[in-house]
Amino acid sequence: MEPVRVGVIGVGSMGKNHARVCASLPQMELVGLVDVDEARVRPIAEGYNTNYYSDYRELYDKVDAVVIVSPTPLHYEIAADFLQRDIHVLVEKPITVDVDQAKGLVELAKDHHLILQVGHLERFNPAVIKMKKILEEPMLIECHRLSGPTTRNLDVGIIWDLMIHDFDILLSLLKSPVAYVHALGTSVYSPFEDIAHVQMRFKNGAMASLVASRNSGERKRSLKITEKTGRVLMLDFIEQSLTISSPGPDGRPLDPVSVHIDKEEPLVLELKNFAECVALHKKPLVSGEDGKRALELAMHVLKNMDMREEKQR
Repeated sequence: MEPVRVGVIGVGSMGKNHARVCASLPQMELVGLVDVDEARVRPIAEGYNTNYYSDYRELYDKVDAVVIVSPTPLHYEIAADFLQRDIHVLVEKPITVDVDQAKGLVELAKDHHLILQVGHLERFNPAVIKMKKILEEPMLIECHRLSGPTTRNLDVGIIWDLMIHDFDILLSLLKSPVAYVHALGTSVYSPFEDIAHVQMRFKNGAMASLVASRNSGERKRSLKITEKTGRVLMLDFIEQSLTISSPGPDGRPLDPVSVHIDKEEPLVLELKNFAECVALHKKPLVSGEDGKRALELAMHVLKNMDMREEKQR
């Protein structure tokens, strides 16, 4: 497989990681980085011995594919420009700022026979991949994403920033439409929801409870699934760990059993998948359609959220 010529657009905190991984993978040739801030992009490009540009259009005749890590409001315009020029796209989550834009990108990629992948990174977590292989019939799913106060991503709320990862995972696990949503949110120090609690029921009967906060004293990324049999799967995204508890013959839970996980950096797996899909024209693990569905659910939750604004003391 010939290396895929790739450019990274946007070298903020996440874009720097994409650049690092793209530069290290044999499946990719990092031919350029793009950022409007030359002082930020130049040293990163020099560190990886690649070119840098302030205008993404400079990449049109130089790449087979691009990774878009720009602010979300720019996703649609940039991705559409590359898809229209027959260049494959991986765009960070959320795919766009509204569902119509997401549909537009999905149709463009389909019309041009191109790969459109969306950066829902947690799907590439080795613990999630292992869990999907052994999961049976989920009845209750509990998700927690907690972080301390931050200055990152304050142009969006916690739903788009963090909880959308769990929406994508839920939709991929259950493969059932959402029948009911109840959502509560609180704004603490940004104009948006900084804490959110969402409850869902799916048409197949499964229920989900999701809590996300960027105003917490702990950092936590966990997923707990109770199956119809009473078996419980506990997943830690950070540790990449998975344990299983099963009910014993007397109804009491047996001691939890740890499942072996071959740990890898999810971003490496995501970008490998993208390169292989571009080179071999395979369907990506997280497609544009998947990104659109996660965005649709996020928008539905926000539309139905009961918001409250707290005053910081």
